[in-house]
Amino acid sequence: MTLANFIEHCLAKKGVEETNPFGPDVLVYKVGGKIFALTCPNDVPPRVNLKCDPDRALELRDEYESVIPGYHTTWQIKPTE
Repeated sequence: MTLANFIEHCLAKKGVEETNPFGPDVLVYKVGGKIFALTCPNDVPPRVNLKCDPDRALELRDEYESVIPGYHTTWQIKPTE
């Protein structure tokens, strides 16, 4: 999935809004005023931070190399090399 596909996927969900509370370089996706995802579209390589249950995040990090701890979130996805 490309970053553009991810953004399109987020915006297609019911009730999702895209905001920039952390400045113009950070896209934040919310439902009901609660953040569930964020990305900095100019970062290379692209990364996406997603909120997740902490125990589930540990499982995902054990299962997938590309899932790493996120900054102020439970996990993020980095591209595979």
